[in-house]
Amino acid sequence: MIFYNSQLMRNKRQLRLFLVSNPVAFTRFEDHRAALEIQVYELIERSLAQQENPIALIEEYLRVSYNGGNSIEDIAAFLIHSAHMTYALQTLSDNWDEFDNSLPEENSLLHGKSTIDKSQAVQFYSELSLTNYLEALSTVYND
Repeated sequence: MIFYNSQLMRNKRQLRLFLVSNPVAFTRFEDHRAALEIQVYELIERSLAQQENPIALIEEYLRVSYNGGNSIEDIAAFLIHSAHMTYALQTLSDNWDEFDNSLPEENSLLHGKSTIDKSQAVQFYSELSLTNYLEALSTVYND
């Protein structure tokens, strides 16, 4: 199941950054964060499998210098602990703090009203790649 919640993902950038697949809906930030960390790892793994250079992509999009190891774990840890990702995760945490679980659920995926519907969320998820994830991450300070 794709976890999409309009209270937690308030615009297309947040949708791209916080949308994950999980067997059940999350009930707290910590579980959502853990799923995002796994997803970052998987995006880097797919990037390498497609003969991309995830280190170069991270450096280009986030305008940072990478000086860590070449393993997927090292690259993922660097990205997860980057200033951009820390800021994005703080935004998600803030959104969780404001979450109102009394709003009615629609199909157990969508809470509240949003300009982004479930079909758009599914499309975003199906198109997810390290490149477009980094594109979204590179603009987190623009709000």
